[in-house]
Amino acid sequence: MNRLFQRSLGSLIFGIALASLAAQLAAPQFPPAPGTGPGLPETIEAIDSARVTTRILYITAHPDDESATLLTYLARGLHADVALLTLTRGEGGQNDLGPEQAPQLGLIRTQELLAATRGYGIKLFFGSAPDFGFSKTPEETERVWGDAVLGEMVRVVRTYRPNIVINGWGGVHGGHGHHQTSGLWTPRAVELAADPKAFPELIREGLHPWGGSSNPVELLDTERGGASAGPTGASLPVDELSPLWGKSWREIGLDAFANHRSQGITGFLGSPVLRRPLVLIPETGGKFDAASLAVNLEQWSATVARAMCGGAPKGDCKVLALADVDKKMAAARTAALSLDWKNAMRQLAEAGNLLSGITPADFRDSLLGYTRDQALDLRETKERLERALALVAGLEVKAEADRSTLVVGESFGLRAEAHCRREDGCDLGSLKLSLTDGFKETKREGDAEKGFQFTVAVTRPAPPLTAWDKVLPEPPPLLFAEQEVTIDGYKSRVEVPVTHIEANSTRLDRVPLRIVPAYTLAVDPRQAIALLGKREKPFDVLLRVHSYATQAAKLTVGLDLPGGFSASAPEEISFDGTGDRYAKLTVTAPNSLAPGNYPITAYAKRGDERFSTSLEPLPTLPTQLWSEPAECLVHALAITIPENLRVGYITAEREPIPQALELLGIQVETLDAQALAFGDLSKFNAIVVGVRAYELRPELPGANQRLLDYASKGGTLVVQYNRDFAWNKEQYAPYPAKIVTAQGGPLPRITDEDSPVKFLKPDDPLLNRPNKITLDDFKGWVQERGLYYWTQFDPKYTAVLAMHDPGEPDLNGAIVYTPYGKGLYIYTGIAFFRQIPDGVSGAYRLFVNLISATQAN
Repeated sequence: MNRLFQRSLGSLIFGIALASLAAQLAAPQFPPAPGTGPGLPETIEAIDSARVTTRILYITAHPDDESATLLTYLARGLHADVALLTLTRGEGGQNDLGPEQAPQLGLIRTQELLAATRGYGIKLFFGSAPDFGFSKTPEETERVWGDAVLGEMVRVVRTYRPNIVINGWGGVHGGHGHHQTSGLWTPRAVELAADPKAFPELIREGLHPWGGSSNPVELLDTERGGASAGPTGASLPVDELSPLWGKSWREIGLDAFANHRSQGITGFLGSPVLRRPLVLIPETGGKFDAASLAVNLEQWSATVARAMCGGAPKGDCKVLALADVDKKMAAARTAALSLDWKNAMRQLAEAGNLLSGITPADFRDSLLGYTRDQALDLRETKERLERALALVAGLEVKAEADRSTLVVGESFGLRAEAHCRREDGCDLGSLKLSLTDGFKETKREGDAEKGFQFTVAVTRPAPPLTAWDKVLPEPPPLLFAEQEVTIDGYKSRVEVPVTHIEANSTRLDRVPLRIVPAYTLAVDPRQAIALLGKREKPFDVLLRVHSYATQAAKLTVGLDLPGGFSASAPEEISFDGTGDRYAKLTVTAPNSLAPGNYPITAYAKRGDERFSTSLEPLPTLPTQLWSEPAECLVHALAITIPENLRVGYITAEREPIPQALELLGIQVETLDAQALAFGDLSKFNAIVVGVRAYELRPELPGANQRLLDYASKGGTLVVQYNRDFAWNKEQYAPYPAKIVTAQGGPLPRITDEDSPVKFLKPDDPLLNRPNKITLDDFKGWVQERGLYYWTQFDPKYTAVLAMHDPGEPDLNGAIVYTPYGKGLYIYTGIAFFRQIPDGVSGAYRLFVNLISATQAN
């Protein structure tokens, strides 16, 4: 099987299958899901899938929006070819696992959804729609997403060519604006995909219209209430046991759904919402025939024959040979279940030869009387058959590089080998590398028995991603190993991506190859604070320079500075090969700075080459490298901080606020379970409870009385937002306070980061000491004002701020406090966890006021 360029005719579908395979093989972090290995159940599923022609596309907005049960049943129960299009990567949510936010969180959620889809048995695509947090209206979402996202939806429909599209948010007219827009745009994308005048640039790429009368697409919704199917819908038997896996389709799907770990999904797997009946209903009226979910080869060929051959005798209509192909696949299935691999291989090989005889060999020549799309359907069937044949033959192709990070101008080694059931009629042919323009094979040693050792030179950087590459979960693999194989006279080629095995004493990961800069820099600190009106002391910037290059080199390391800043002289370092070197440079900020952010960029020079990229593993997902400029960002703030301020911090999501407070010179101590139960809390001027801590820190409810006692003795207790279901089940505050929403209404949150703010108590100490808070302090905020505001609270509390989203009434639960004994209890739903890491000056000033309330007053 040749790897074709995706823009050539007929290659797009193969590109989808190859990208899905590559993503499964290279996904590093999660254990293999059932159905992704080479065992007997996977082999039977592959044979069954080759006998079904239906393609189903499910469209939704975020990772974890998908119906795991439905997708699993369609792909593994009915053996349809199923794909999921998720319009965002979920970067706007919260992270239950670690400190990553924004694009870093999107990378984690991409990997989690990849792991889930392996369990579902489906393909995965992504749109580029930004997840900008909770949106209260589809109008706002449509304005932010724009036509580019709709164009991507059309691109996926025209490329994947679904027979059925399931609108994951169809019929939803309330709640999250992203969900509503996904539901509104899905039928629109299906309609535009069939319109030859829509998105003409896709036509120029070779993406022909799909849909309409020539290739009808059935649009379905899911019945979210779990009601009966009624006269037009179909109820699916998702709780029946899989004969191969011994579990229901629902349980298999939910096992895979649990991979959404950063969203804390495992705590909801017992929810009745995930256990309700599953019903599909047609979106455009009429009755839905569930048989269309799994059209087999014989049914498909009969439909094509009527259009292609009319009343011609059966023997003269070649497509009807698919009935014989299907019979041989069925015989192969029976043989495989009996572990009669020789017979199973023979039956599939004969089916493959029959199929080759009626499938166009090259789309540039004759289509043999088929339409373009019929010919593509046959090619897809042939590819699925060959995958089943490879599993039946026990074909395993390994291609492993000696490193995962490649440098332009250098070479790397890789070993490739293949094995199969030779005693049963599998004959291995040549094994070679399939290289793009950026790679050159310079040496080849070994043989088929012992395996081959290749040396490959990297001659140029990776090419820019194409529009299609960007809808894939990960960039396409850089290179492949290609194995020719002949099984009972049927010849084919199998390609696998070249990967690398990373091992240490505690874990083993298979990771994709990537081209990286020869040298990268890690900067510490990533952020610094300059206090306006004070003479700034010089501060050190520590650099860890990593060499991915294997060759010896000498480098000059220094800093590019904003105007008025000065630094110590650049330093010289040398490398003998890969490894780390360190440098310390001292920076002095000017005495007079305007408020703002000032980037200091670190660089390393090798001759005329300059390197200024940071490439570091994500703390939560260390197999994923995060690339960004190697910078220290100096935030110049006009802020007053009481001397000797000491804060205890109870973090749950490892939010970066404690580190930000330390940059201000505040003493911060994170409190573990032992400190909460037995520690001396009186030494702190304030204790801060981090976001969602009552949900995620199991020891916190038991320690709550100690925190209240701390406040009553004169301390300041600042509690950041908690979700309603976790907060409302107990009374953690000293007096009653609830987060309550109207039935079906939005959560109490302010999603517009520029929403107007009112000062309910302008003279309140929280807004005046030690920093005078003005409306200017609420400018330049990011993503949102806050979330999970109190909506009902005792009169003993005082609210100091009010704000609202457009068209909504004011919410006054952003900051609420009460004197408690000698101290102060404060609840805040303001999204400090987003604003402070982004250097928002007003958020810094307001937060300092909260944590210094008893000391400043």
